[in-house]
Amino acid sequence: MAYRLKLQEPIAEGVRRVGLEQIEIAETKLASDKDVPAAVHDARRCLKRLRALLHLVRPGLDETAYQREADQLAAIGKLLSRTRDRHVMQQTLAKLEKQPGGLPKATATRLRKLVADGKPDDAGQASSDGRRPALNRLKQARKLFAGKAIDDLELDHLVEGLETTYRKARKALRKAYAKPSDEAFHAWRKSTQRHWRHMLLLSHGWPEALLARAGEAKELSRLLGEDHDYSVLVAFAQAEGQSTLSPADLASLEALCRARQDQLRAWAKPRGDRLFAEDEESLKERIALYWSSATCLSGLKGTQEEAKAPAPAVKTKRVPRRRRGGQGARRQG
Repeated sequence: MAYRLKLQEPIAEGVRRVGLEQIEIAETKLASDKDVPAAVHDARRCLKRLRALLHLVRPGLDETAYQREADQLAAIGKLLSRTRDRHVMQQTLAKLEKQPGGLPKATATRLRKLVADGKPDDAGQASSDGRRPALNRLKQARKLFAGKAIDDLELDHLVEGLETTYRKARKALRKAYAKPSDEAFHAWRKSTQRHWRHMLLLSHGWPEALLARAGEAKELSRLLGEDHDYSVLVAFAQAEGQSTLSPADLASLEALCRARQDQLRAWAKPRGDRLFAEDEESLKERIALYWSSATCLSGLKGTQEEAKAPAPAVKTKRVPRRRRGGQGARRQG
């Protein structure tokens, strides 16, 4: 089930279809007991797609309905975040150990045990991984996409939503490098992820152009996501490791993480400058033109194919061929 709006589909119907598809995928993943960390990760990706979709259509929704749904999806994400954060921290530790001059083995062992044990208040949630309450809340999330609240959505609402989120992404980029902090880069990451998913949703407007933007935004999101993983690990160790880790352990961990973040942020800067070079008004007008032009071309395609189709062959009656001289005729000589 592709995360795309279709050209010859009313906007409201497309939004309904995509929203309900993502909820269905998330429910299936959370109901499965196979590879729970992967299932939780996939379900959280569905939630991020739903939130991106919600941001895109916000101008066409009643603000109360929008806020209620946004809070609902955010709450579901938090139910699943601890399980996912623990798994990601384990992966991040493995990366740090493999780096040249990486984390000392003894420090890594203590950290790994600390991450595996989790926070003291995780005990009541460890058995369910937050999946059961998340499933119950997803049932409530269906109401917006299955109901009448989205019936009046049009293309104008989507491009207005795109303009707003893109403006925030450009602002977040400037802020992240003007006053660097983990929070600022995480905010830029979230807005970049939304732009990536908006390009996917609207990619049928011009696949070659918009999928290229989506690919660039995805790679930028990956870099910023890894940056966030290091900040999560450092924050966790500093908050929960006081009785387990020595000051030298904490200092070694933070130095390695910050050095890696410096690299990632240096790589992200030119990619971000390129992706967000265009002003929001120009992007809005361009995407709207792409979509309306593609819709027109899609409608004309059937007519064009009919014009190119060869005319049907006319059947003619076959006349038997008469033999020369008649059957058994003798040759004269």
